[in-house]
Amino acid sequence: MSNTETLYSNIRAHIESNYPLLYLVTFEEQQADALITRLAAEDKRKIFEWNLARGVVSFEHKQPLIDYQELAKTLENWLNDELTHHFLIIKDAHLAMRDNPLVIARLKALANKLLHDGETNATVILVSSQACIPPELEKFITLFDLPLPDEDKIQELIKDFVAKLEETIDKQALADLTLAFRGLSEHEITQLLYRGYQQDGHVGSEDVELVLREKEQIIKKSGILDMVATVEQLDNVGGLTQLKKWLKQKAHVLHNLNDALAFGVEAPKGVMIVGMPGCGKSLTAKATASLFNLPLLRLDVGSLMGKYVGESEANMRRALQLAEAVSPCVLWVDELEKAFVGIGSGGAGSEVATRLFGYFLTWMQDKTGAVFVLATANDISALPPELLRKGRFDEIFYVDFPKLDERENIFTIHLKKRLEKQGKSINQINIKQLAEKTDGFSGADIEAVVKEAIEVAFVANRADLTTAGLIQVINNTHPLKVVMKDKVQEYQDKFKNLKIKAAS
Repeated sequence: MSNTETLYSNIRAHIESNYPLLYLVTFEEQQADALITRLAAEDKRKIFEWNLARGVVSFEHKQPLIDYQELAKTLENWLNDELTHHFLIIKDAHLAMRDNPLVIARLKALANKLLHDGETNATVILVSSQACIPPELEKFITLFDLPLPDEDKIQELIKDFVAKLEETIDKQALADLTLAFRGLSEHEITQLLYRGYQQDGHVGSEDVELVLREKEQIIKKSGILDMVATVEQLDNVGGLTQLKKWLKQKAHVLHNLNDALAFGVEAPKGVMIVGMPGCGKSLTAKATASLFNLPLLRLDVGSLMGKYVGESEANMRRALQLAEAVSPCVLWVDELEKAFVGIGSGGAGSEVATRLFGYFLTWMQDKTGAVFVLATANDISALPPELLRKGRFDEIFYVDFPKLDERENIFTIHLKKRLEKQGKSINQINIKQLAEKTDGFSGADIEAVVKEAIEVAFVANRADLTTAGLIQVINNTHPLKVVMKDKVQEYQDKFKNLKIKAAS
């Protein structure tokens, strides 16, 4: 049974069981109207509608039936009417109820009438883009989220659109667009199909880029998540061979997801990368999104904290809902240990952190959208143990300071990246010697050495970068392992005891 049919059956059961107030959360009023029309047709109900824009209107044509009146007055009329076999629709419900105690009081009175007056037979259906449930109405309201189109519905929309144009679409293009359209509403999908067709007179895989740009707009408008540009490739990450091999395996699954699911393979959930600062965790997050060919969303949990009661939790829910709405995507949760600091310590901050943590855990376990969670952390010992058990993340990797061969790899990447722009070769540089001289340097330290050496050579009017010049900069550099010696040793001891899989 599809998501829409499941929702229809659930709402129908609530109506037949005399639930007084049903709350539909959706941006798609047309979809809500279609659902209500179908529900009303089944047992021939009359439909009254009030919306914030025009007051009491014809449900079918949206034309005003009387001069504009406030919702409180409309509710008073409904309270006095003989309601038999009616649907009472209230649009823009969250705005109509906000700071309006009279509306809330009359909705409560109407709910009580629907529950206890044997001669009254009606259901109030509130429709809104966001849930706003006053405490006075909590026990009367049942909340429903109208589902976004599933894969079958998306394919049906694409095929219908192509058929109307008397065009054809190949199997691969249909699969690519179906995956890209996940998380969008029917209206958004139809609009994007029109835009794609207007661009080149064709509907195909080339329109995926258009869809990704639209999803980027959704993220920008939210102000909660950041869409991170991903130009980095996995080959730009030095070392970390075990982690890169694992990510390539997951990429193969994601790129062939339908076949993988049919074979019995589960969709990848995510990975946690822990370890030393400056050793490639953030770079790997960006390269992973490029490898998977998915948008990268960055969640800064600190930015979710609000000053009002419940605001932080609402922001967390909104952020995770957005991630699912633009799925498939990679959700990068940076410095995860800072997100849930203070859990169990008591105090208001601890209570908020605990609630955020509980919601995040539940979402990680139950999420249905194709959201690959990539969490990075420096101090894993600060994280609650519930987050580390299997089932949350597919794997946890530990990133340490690079070994000799990895340092060679990192030097090669950074030198090539800069010297090839000048049409020069790195053959004249002794990379092995540089690697031997940088024991205890992080990847970020090595990049800083290369940058500074090139700048020094430019200022000194030297035509070429030399091994000696690089070594001179190395000798004047204090790496993180030296600057934060005690803290680094503390981290290394903790990671050794936790026996986490090494990324290298």
